[in-house]
Amino acid sequence: MEMNKQNTPVSLFNEVSYKGEKPSVTVLLETSSTKEIRICLAEGVIMTDHKSPFPIVIHIQEGSIILNVAGVIHNMEKGDLIGLEGAIMHNLTANKNSIIRLSIHKQDHVQRVQNVININ
Repeated sequence: MEMNKQNTPVSLFNEVSYKGEKPSVTVLLETSSTKEIRICLAEGVIMTDHKSPFPIVIHIQEGSIILNVAGVIHNMEKGDLIGLEGAIMHNLTANKNSIIRLSIHKQDHVQRVQNVININ
């Protein structure tokens, strides 16, 4: 899916891919302040401890995850969202096949997200 910069709608649910043991990451669109990323996780997939240099928003679009934020466990279901300030360690596990909308700061790099996936 090509990243959308044309002020046109984009779907979180088109071309969804669960790649087994690794999350699938797609940049959906970019604005002057944020990048909107879709992360698809198959049931049981873990994203180990990581942190962002900037604030992020995690929004569960489908499925459910266990989110560990600095030792505090959150069971997050479809429709739940949480904001995290920068430099906060967190990890997550997909309870079911899940789609996450991740909002990151414009100055953050999608490659950082991809690097988290590659170390899992």
